[in-house]
Amino acid sequence: MAEIHSSAAVGVRVSLGADVHIGPGAVVEDDVELGDRVAVGPHAFIGRLSVVGPDTRIGLAAMVGGDPQIIGWTPVDSRVVIGSGTTIREYASVHRAKAAGDETVVGDGCYLMASSHVAHDCRLGEGVTLVNGALLAGHVEVGDHAFISGNCVVHQFVRIGRRVMVRGMTALGKDVVPFVLVDQTNTVRSLNKVGLRRAGLSLDALKALDRAFREIFRSSRPVRDALTALEAQPMTEEVREMVDFIRASKRGICLTYSTQVQRLQHLAADDTD
Repeated sequence: MAEIHSSAAVGVRVSLGADVHIGPGAVVEDDVELGDRVAVGPHAFIGRLSVVGPDTRIGLAAMVGGDPQIIGWTPVDSRVVIGSGTTIREYASVHRAKAAGDETVVGDGCYLMASSHVAHDCRLGEGVTLVNGALLAGHVEVGDHAFISGNCVVHQFVRIGRRVMVRGMTALGKDVVPFVLVDQTNTVRSLNKVGLRRAGLSLDALKALDRAFREIFRSSRPVRDALTALEAQPMTEEVREMVDFIRASKRGICLTYSTQVQRLQHLAADDTD
């Protein structure tokens, strides 16, 4: 049976699962679906057409399904879909999609810490963590179990691969290849070896990724030539994922500092020709 505080405002045509709890001052708009055991904290806001999976907790004054922050936007029937077992902490915000029928998606088991932001049309995989103040612009895609540290900012349409670790205060305007650690501005530092070990990746798989990483990010050859060299030999599942991710990139990928310097040197040499 749902437990709804007397000061909460719950709209019509709201579907409430078993043992839903809605706290004081919370607002749940029309046509919202709350799964079993969802807990909505004090003064939280759930916008119309939002779907919240079971066992999800929405904290104090958090916003799920708010209007996208687009100048001149006209309200349409778009929505937010939150997976099961996700935690959305105080003052975090998840905005619904821009176009009618589209969705902003947060996967199962995610953790959105205080004051983090997920803009319109973002898609977060399973087990993604956004630390306090992490900000995702519109249409950002985040792979499973990526960890985005505090006060990071991510440009619209950027893709962040699976099991990436983003250090605090990082600014991203290019795609981040799976399994790496990145910081500062668009700078890859290393494989996310600690995270991969904790995830149970085998030693052989780690060695294969390390070889691929050195081929792509540490060798002097262009990235496209490194990919061709990797594709000419047998690849593990993880290496294939890394190569395919780069092939699909439209924004370009984050590189190591040394690789960025080499590219700038090549560009400077071309300008003098």
